Amino acid sequence: MLSVNTNTTNLFLHRQQTANANQLSTTFARLSSGMRINSAADDAAGLQISNRMSSQISGLSVAQRNANDGISIAQTAEGALEEVTNVLFRMRDLSLQASNGILSNDDKDALDKEFGQLKQELTRINETTTFGGKQVFNQTDSIGSGGADEAERNILNVLQSGVLAESEDIIQSVLGLTGDGADFKINLENIDGASGVLASVSYLAPAGTELMMNIDLDDFSTLDGDKTNQLKSTLLHEMTHAVMANQMDLASTPTWFREGTAEAVSGADDRVASDIANFGVAALKAELNGIFGDNSAPTSTGIEIAGVYSGGYIAMRYLEDKIGSAGIQNFMAALAGGQTFDAAFNSTTPYADENTFQTEIMGGTVFEDFITANINTANADNGAFGGLDADGGPSREETIVGANGNNTTANFTAYFVKGDDDTDPNDFTSGTNYAATGLNQVLLADYESELSGPKETTQFQIGANADETIKMLVGGFSSDNLGLSGIDLVADSQSAIASIDDALQYVNDQRASLGAFSNRLDHAINNLSNIESNITASRSRIQDTDFAQETSKQTALQIQQQAITALLSQSQSLPQIALALIG
Repeated sequence: MLSVNTNTTNLFLHRQQTANANQLSTTFARLSSGMRINSAADDAAGLQISNRMSSQISGLSVAQRNANDGISIAQTAEGALEEVTNVLFRMRDLSLQASNGILSNDDKDALDKEFGQLKQELTRINETTTFGGKQVFNQTDSIGSGGADEAERNILNVLQSGVLAESEDIIQSVLGLTGDGADFKINLENIDGASGVLASVSYLAPAGTELMMNIDLDDFSTLDGDKTNQLKSTLLHEMTHAVMANQMDLASTPTWFREGTAEAVSGADDRVASDIANFGVAALKAELNGIFGDNSAPTSTGIEIAGVYSGGYIAMRYLEDKIGSAGIQNFMAALAGGQTFDAAFNSTTPYADENTFQTEIMGGTVFEDFITANINTANADNGAFGGLDADGGPSREETIVGANGNNTTANFTAYFVKGDDDTDPNDFTSGTNYAATGLNQVLLADYESELSGPKETTQFQIGANADETIKMLVGGFSSDNLGLSGIDLVADSQSAIASIDDALQYVNDQRASLGAFSNRLDHAINNLSNIESNITASRSRIQDTDFAQETSKQTALQIQQQAITALLSQSQSLPQIALALIG
């Protein structure tokens, strides 16, 4: 239809021109930006998907940087631990050198000076190793021990250093007694607080079965050189009780004899000097005189303890002076053979019975004169059987000298038991759950307690989303953390070797963990890179311009635009044609 009022052809061409311009504008935008989606109108769903992918890609990139930081801090820690290892190697060499019998205490002290400096260096490395200002290692002062605390670990190190086997050697040498292979269980208890009972041996009389030693955690919670020597002397004292109980009816002998013999085996000149200074010789003599024949003498007050231990020690030293070391062994053999205490006196000594012995040593000034002539508290020898003062042997300040390296007993089957209530001495003892039902029991020789302790936790975000993290755990490596702060090469070089071996194992485990962590991060980075690459390719397919398609479309739209423009110009003349018909 030809119309003057409405040029429908022109309107159609105008609409086509507008649509063509819009499409061409979109094509120009895609070609100029390189993006298929320049606004939500281009592809609403595609925009959401591509934005999520962009967020993920950005997060993956950051995660890779985080993982690389993790590798860097692990390498920093591992480098510091390499030097810690070198320090421990040197400390171990010094400990081995200090264990050489040709060295005097002065020589060992010179080695201990370097040892002390190396302990300080371990602590310095632990405190000053940082990454970006953050301390790498844990800064706590203590370390645990495979479920055990530091006290247990330290005491067990001493027990496994050869002290029990050496004690058996000494007891066999001076008393002629050895254990018969019976079970011997060791337990750690909080007995009565510090400076009370150091340790005790229990058993079922008269056969001496269910042997058990309790060691007081309160007295040996930490071990320096002096405490280590005290523990070793205490263990020798208690091992004497254990061997005697195993071989004779020990409960039927007087208290002064039981404790005096144990003191004479380990050496008690220092105790005697202290008790004489505190109470005087007369009071000590009177106390001892009152407990002859008493199988359960009281030990509640200071003078009562002095009478049992110092008095008993002097009495045993007097007896050995009269019958000799061979006589002491004969006396013990008679008791082990089943003789009563009085019968053993009668058959192996010049005394008819205990009372006869008491009469002689308590008569006149015999007791006082013997102390003056034979108990030399001024020299270095501790007065033990077999030593300088008692038998003209070598002078010994400490009876346990590290002469046996066996990590358990030689003549007993020794167990370490834990898991009971350490504040209750009656929940596990001779006659009560000796089988250790429900407790942790292990052969002393098999006891192992790897160092462990609190870890410094560093968390790394290695994913594009929340909670995609891994943690690096690193312990502390100061001398306290490694259990080396209390070691004294002069006092106990053998224990130092065992402690350093434990520390080396701990450091080696930590270095292995750091190496494994670094390798894990390498794989994590490879995976993150692979994910980032694939996600980026996927996003490209969604949002990037297909230039081949868009340029082809541009050409078509431009040709179409030219045609529309030409036709639009011609359509303007259609009303004129209608007017021509009128004219």
